[in-house]
Amino acid sequence: MKLTGTQQLSIGIFLFFLVGLIVIFNGITPWLFRKMPNDFVRTKLIINTLNDPDHTPGMVIFGNSRAMSGVNGYLLQEQLPDHPLTYSFTSTSQYMSESVLFYTSLPSSVHTVLQCIDIQSLSQPIDMKISNQVALHMYGYKMDDQTKSFAFSLYKKLNKSDWYYNFHARDCLFSGMNVWLRNLLDDDVSEISLEHTLHYAMTQTSDRNEAVYEREILHYETNDSFKNYTILPEWKELIEASYQYIRAKNIKYYFVVMPHNPDVLPTHQEERERAFSMFREEFDSIPVINCMDILSADDFYDAIHPNQKGAAKLTQHIIQYLQ
Repeated sequence: MKLTGTQQLSIGIFLFFLVGLIVIFNGITPWLFRKMPNDFVRTKLIINTLNDPDHTPGMVIFGNSRAMSGVNGYLLQEQLPDHPLTYSFTSTSQYMSESVLFYTSLPSSVHTVLQCIDIQSLSQPIDMKISNQVALHMYGYKMDDQTKSFAFSLYKKLNKSDWYYNFHARDCLFSGMNVWLRNLLDDDVSEISLEHTLHYAMTQTSDRNEAVYEREILHYETNDSFKNYTILPEWKELIEASYQYIRAKNIKYYFVVMPHNPDVLPTHQEERERAFSMFREEFDSIPVINCMDILSADDFYDAIHPNQKGAAKLTQHIIQYLQ
């Protein structure tokens, strides 16, 4: 069937407007992402703080949401002998592969780094969630040459086009509304803004959400993350290179091995001990604060995140090690 001139014109107009809409939405997506609330606003806080010379922390904490809720910077600052100004540079889903991106931006005032880590992640290839990559891009992170020197594999993962990141951020309006409604309607959400708190990013006010707890326990019981534990060579290379960079700056560096919830049954004590021994042997030059078995089930808000009681215990354990 041969198209008439009118039909060809109509198709052309349709395609023109379709391309125009794509270009418009591609252009406004970064603006929408930065304006709407989302679960990755702490990435913006970290980047902006590191770029502000008025901030001079002495101790910094890196890690994911378990470190956000589990390590209380206020207590560290208050109870350590030298009372170091302590900043929590923790954020949602921040694997160590993301933490190391910020090492070269640390101000000269920093003398201690606490890198919180889930050692089971070292059994998986180095990666970063797309959502975290998008947040880094949208909030203006640029990898410098020093970071490229010890994390070039991450540079290749992050070196993508604006179109790529805008496409993956296309649902920012919907997700922003979801976060806004959650903050408005959930009585258990902390009133402290995660976008602004630099010391302790606890997200919940209660000690336990029973419904969430039971559901997540069932989920994690089916995934024994310490079984057949191994440490991939790519992680060993990245960790050793980033540690050497930190130590060359005369900064004290500590791994904080995050706690395990004893209610997650399939992970037996022997398997955890074997995994920790392997981790400790592989990185024997790096001081390790082992918090893996210091909390009881009552110290967890859900299957993996410490509640405020658990955070107090975990932080006290860190303080005792550092004193």
